[in-house]
Amino acid sequence: MRWDNLYLAGLGAYLPEAVETAEQAIEAGRYTLDEHLANGIRGVHVARLEDESPVQMASAAARQAFERSGHTTDEIGLVVHGHNSHQGQEFWTPASYVQNNSVGGNGATAEIRQGSNSGLAAFELAASWVAARTDTAALVSAGDSFHLPYFDRWNTDDQQVFGDGAGALILSSRTGFAKVVASASFSDSTLEPIYRGGAWTTGPFAEGKTVSLRARKRAYLQTGENLYEETVERMTKSLFAVVGQVFEDAGTDISKIKYLIHANTGQTIVDWGFYHPLGVDVSQTVYDWGRDYGHMGAADHLVNLNHLVETRPLSPGDKVLTIGVGTGFMWTAFIIEILETPSWNTAS
Repeated sequence: MRWDNLYLAGLGAYLPEAVETAEQAIEAGRYTLDEHLANGIRGVHVARLEDESPVQMASAAARQAFERSGHTTDEIGLVVHGHNSHQGQEFWTPASYVQNNSVGGNGATAEIRQGSNSGLAAFELAASWVAARTDTAALVSAGDSFHLPYFDRWNTDDQQVFGDGAGALILSSRTGFAKVVASASFSDSTLEPIYRGGAWTTGPFAEGKTVSLRARKRAYLQTGENLYEETVERMTKSLFAVVGQVFEDAGTDISKIKYLIHANTGQTIVDWGFYHPLGVDVSQTVYDWGRDYGHMGAADHLVNLNHLVETRPLSPGDKVLTIGVGTGFMWTAFIIEILETPSWNTAS
């Protein structure tokens, strides 16, 4: 989809101060040296249980993005909150909390859960809302945290270390520091069983057992011959499908991309999932910075985009490609073009 009159007006992020390093996790017996060397993740930030729930972090990120945007409360017609983890309460509406504790007002609210792609999925749905309603804006937020005994950030999944944090953006039909040029999404729900597991449960935290995404994946891969190779092939095909579509809609190609934003996953995943297939160098990303934060679930792309715009040299015409993939599976890609360097950029 090519977008007209759609802008990024503000970005924000919230990252807890407390840090747990890979070395500390190895010393505590929660992680292994081999996995650390393979993944390259140096550490994560850890949210306080009492006052840094995912929605509290998301609300703080949203307030920052809103303040930077120049918009007013009555202009925010939609609040969309994406997440992957427990948000602090059951049978409850996180998006309404974020709205009430950031932009306020009477705009519509919605919640998105599409794994690690939740932030970008929320971004694209909000884009459709704003494009259909002139003189309006939307808040997109995403926040996650991962705590024992429900979730073991160091061992729940292969090639992933999970950190806590939140990000937000304001989409505008009026003005902004960057133009949203195009977006695309692609799903392959035949891959949904990978992370489902074999038995249904009646509620979260079934039998008090820590979530094991590793076990679910391994059980799935044992259900057929050559399933690992077939799964990798299908996922690579889907990546090229979504990237090819967004490039076609934007009328550009990878050679025109100045920066790439992706999730803070293990080194092998980013090398073979993004850099080698797309021909992109790590210097065009914020991945080295992200190795000190780990995979923040749904929030990675918004947090990393905020860091890019805050700290990297920007010039009008610079194009940013952001790619997300979430369990289910769903891929989303955006191309954003910088119009001007915002006042909160420290590299200017």
